[in-house]
Amino acid sequence: MSEGIIHDLYAGLAPWMALALIFLGRNPHLSRTRITGSLLLAFFLLRIPINGWHLFAWVRVLEPNPSFTLTGLLCVALWGRITQKKLFRPQDWSAAWSLGAGLALLLYPMALGLTSIDPYTWGWGPILPIVTALAASLLLLAGNRMGILFLLPFGGVLLHLQESSNFWDALIDPFYGGLSLITLIVYLCQKTRLRHLLSSLPERARPLKSSPKNE
Repeated sequence: MSEGIIHDLYAGLAPWMALALIFLGRNPHLSRTRITGSLLLAFFLLRIPINGWHLFAWVRVLEPNPSFTLTGLLCVALWGRITQKKLFRPQDWSAAWSLGAGLALLLYPMALGLTSIDPYTWGWGPILPIVTALAASLLLLAGNRMGILFLLPFGGVLLHLQESSNFWDALIDPFYGGLSLITLIVYLCQKTRLRHLLSSLPERARPLKSSPKNE
């Protein structure tokens, strides 16, 4: 199998899983027919020709190298929807969005002309892989399952599943970074709104804080 076909097959995983998740919806009770139909519909939708190109080809124009981190997160989410077994806990998802937002703020300001430092060059050397391995080790030691997904870029680079050989492209892409930033912004807004709501309540109406029991 040629490298071009391998790159195309891998690049198609992320949009296929993303569309399948959209079609599956949030219904907690999914039939086998609904699951199979959603997976097939997502596949055939990406094959629809638009102006001579399949929809998948248009998606590749936007992002030719979906990160292995994003692909892993989509796989976790899709598996959880199909089997109703959650592989990620809330703290694992929190780590995923926090790391994605942090990496996006580190990498993409250069592309917007906000800084003269070009961190993308770090992806050609050993610095970024070493830092990523260290971060994955710390997450695993802390019992956070996001550490497992942080190891996926190493396998993807070794197997040459992407067209790009820069480690940044294996670690993060604009979709993962943008989704992480949006998720964190929404979370912070909700937290600020809740704090403001609680502060506006009378003292008697506020929830009591549980005090630690004396042993």
